Amino acid sequence: MAEPLLRVRNLKKYFPIRGGLLSREVARVHAVDDVSFEIQPGETLGLVGESGCGKSTTGRAILRLIEPTAGEVWFRGENVLTLGRAEMKAVRRQMQMVFQDPFASLDPRMRVGAIVEEPLVIHRLGARAERRERVRELLRLVGLDPSSIDRFPREFSGGQRQRIGLARALALE
Repeated sequence: MAEPLLRVRNLKKYFPIRGGLLSREVARVHAVDDVSFEIQPGETLGLVGESGCGKSTTGRAILRLIEPTAGEVWFRGENVLTLGRAEMKAVRRQMQMVFQDPFASLDPRMRVGAIVEEPLVIHRLGARAERRERVRELLRLVGLDPSSIDRFPREFSGGQRQRIGLARALALE
């Protein structure tokens, strides 16, 4: 069998609960506790569960948007948890997260075009005109009218906002 695209082994993320006069750790919330899975190239994995069970925390820990407490994360044979800042930025070009709540994940002050274009700007891909054309292409791809590029997230339904999040995730391919 081929090398997995993503291998997660015994991933844990605990958040401290602090209390007392000196604000010492008095307990821990086990947000993610011993999660393991593999995804082969071309496969799709759905992570499902009740609200608050750790789905988003798992995704954030894999991308190191938050640092895991323990475990291993391998992407294309590379240990993600040992990468430096610049190396991690390069890996994030290849891994994107679509947040489950489109109402909370889109900046209400940004126009849709800027939201979808943001990953291209962060990774310095293309000239402005090329990026804007890519944004229009991505909006078409997810079933939104490219002329909506200058609208705000509040002007879209929840399903349309989720499509905006998908377009943003697909921007870096």
